Amino acid sequence: MLLLVLFYWKVLFEGNVFVFVDASRFFYPLWKWGSVVLNQGLIPLWNQDAQFGTPYLADPQTACAYPPVFLFYSWLNPINAFSALVLFHHLWAMEGFWFLAKGQGYSSKVSFWGSLVFGFSLHLVCSSWTPAALMTISWLPWVFFSAERLYQKKSGGVLFLSLAWAMQLSAGYPVLVYLTGLALAGQLGWKSWKEKFSSNWIGGVGLSAVIATLYNLVWGLPFLEFLKNSNYQNGSSRFQDLNFINLATFFDPFILGHPLAGNYQGPHYWVATFFVGLPTICLLVWGLANRIYQKNTPWLLLLFLVLSLGSNLKIGEGLKMILPGYALVIHSGFWISLVILWVVLLAMEALAYLMEKPKLQSGALLWMGVAAGVYATAFAVKNDHFSACFCLSFALVLVAFWIQNQSLKWFAILGALGLSLLPAAYGLNITLDSSYYEKPSLVLSQFNQPGRLFFSPVLLGSAVKLQGQTMNDAYENAKQNLYPNWPLAYGKEEVPIYNTLQLSDSFAWTFQVFQHSLKESRKAIDLLGIRYLFGSSCFKDLKEMKSSGGSAKVFENPSAFPKWFSVSQAIAAGQTTNDDFIKADQDNIHYGNVCFVENPARAGNYQKRQVAEISRTANSVVFSAVGKGKSLLVSSETEAPGWKVWVEGKPRPVEKVNDAFRGVVLDEGESNVVFKYEPLSFRLGLFFALLICALWAGLLGGWIKTNFMGLK
Repeated sequence: MLLLVLFYWKVLFEGNVFVFVDASRFFYPLWKWGSVVLNQGLIPLWNQDAQFGTPYLADPQTACAYPPVFLFYSWLNPINAFSALVLFHHLWAMEGFWFLAKGQGYSSKVSFWGSLVFGFSLHLVCSSWTPAALMTISWLPWVFFSAERLYQKKSGGVLFLSLAWAMQLSAGYPVLVYLTGLALAGQLGWKSWKEKFSSNWIGGVGLSAVIATLYNLVWGLPFLEFLKNSNYQNGSSRFQDLNFINLATFFDPFILGHPLAGNYQGPHYWVATFFVGLPTICLLVWGLANRIYQKNTPWLLLLFLVLSLGSNLKIGEGLKMILPGYALVIHSGFWISLVILWVVLLAMEALAYLMEKPKLQSGALLWMGVAAGVYATAFAVKNDHFSACFCLSFALVLVAFWIQNQSLKWFAILGALGLSLLPAAYGLNITLDSSYYEKPSLVLSQFNQPGRLFFSPVLLGSAVKLQGQTMNDAYENAKQNLYPNWPLAYGKEEVPIYNTLQLSDSFAWTFQVFQHSLKESRKAIDLLGIRYLFGSSCFKDLKEMKSSGGSAKVFENPSAFPKWFSVSQAIAAGQTTNDDFIKADQDNIHYGNVCFVENPARAGNYQKRQVAEISRTANSVVFSAVGKGKSLLVSSETEAPGWKVWVEGKPRPVEKVNDAFRGVVLDEGESNVVFKYEPLSFRLGLFFALLICALWAGLLGGWIKTNFMGLK
């Protein structure tokens, strides 16, 4: 605890916040948006402010079914809640490793050493840049600890394993949970093989997996519904395989560069770096040379290392053909958590062996050779820590072998680790002053009209590459330019969102229309309700606004449509979206008067009405349409499964208009319309989640009764 307090001193006592990479450009604004809805007493099923509307709860990385997110954002303001989640889960990961180590029979000192290595490995430290990954990884040791209890037939095995697994799955990174299951099967399979093929654990593990899955159907079923209508069909192509040089990060964490260095374009560190401190590698290699491993098999580590190289090796390509969904998790970064876990477990077993057998003089040459080889390799790959710390760490590793006093030996090993690991970890603990989140972008003060914000493709591409003379300059520039998803943090609506999971219809429509022609692009700007454009523009009738701190130009569109309006004519949609663009271009169709409708029976002429929005929540919109005759109301809000409409209190079919958006037909005398997002998938998933919570309550009560009955 004290080490974490010192490590996060600036966050705890100086008000700094986590900003690096996806922390600020994805998780903070999205989670803040969700917390606002939650504090209104609503479940954020739908995000109406992002890309014409998109599912919110169904996106795993919003972690809506993960209790700590709900609790922290209920108790604290969004900035403090965001920081508290990172701090808590870093501690939770170290606590989990402590219990895992103690459960395998290690002493308190050795368990503490292992927790220190696991907790300050660069993989875990840098996971704060992707908080959902940190939350998921933090449950990894708890899952293995609970599985060990189940394997040993201790009471509560199914309860604790299913609970730990369910929390890991709801924390936001399902692919890591998939790998955890594969690794757990490998570990327990190895243990049962050692014990002459004991298989009593299979039923308990399988039941735990089923329970954990049923709880997560509350977001899992909406996710599957979302997935089939999303642009994520080629998800595996979005990741970059790592190469053999990434294994060199075991010896030098910055061999591929430092993220704060100028023009750094390397990978995210949590998916690219194996560094656990040089003394850890010394112990691992020494243990392998002495063949001391009994508690955990090094063969699993070898397998994880091979798989961590992704499709660079044929074994990974082979598994893609055998295991369902493996193509999405073949990439190196997703395996590093398990690599680190196994490296630390094996190094810890070597440390325990070294501590328990102080008179190992016959192995002195081997120890010296291993230590010299590891540190020489680090030096050869240009370890950035070749300094006093590097030399002192090497000296302590060497002398630890001959120290007879266990306490001194322990301090020598601990000191060597700290000198090797902590400087690198602290150098990647990147934060900024809390004012970065507290003070809105200056340009927001100029946005006086309702409407969406749009970012040019060039500007959107540059959002991935932060630019500035210093880190503060780069992030301030990103903030002032309102890069996605920043507008969501301040109650604004944006067209593009920084997320790989987006509804395919509206995403494809927007992409295609801006590729079709300048004329159609200009008409689309109006139809989509885009009021403000960031970046260079070819449109001559937009009003350029005064600069307010950002480097991007900002333009106002004076003719943006409201979200809901009526048209005078509907044309049956063509076979493809592009067919509709061609017709709209040739016939010079004005989207304020004419729309394309998916149902040919709805094609024809209509009476226009005055549409006025009455109220709106995240999951609903209520408006009136005053006028006479049959009317077709159209919108620039995404049509998706789960949206229902009532006209004068009676259900009415939702019409799909302009290839991607919602509409509704009103008859004479009808004017009151209510749209609600009520996906059956969520209701069914919620039923299973509540059922599992009741099951856990019953199992917990039974466990307490069994283990604590009679205790005062």
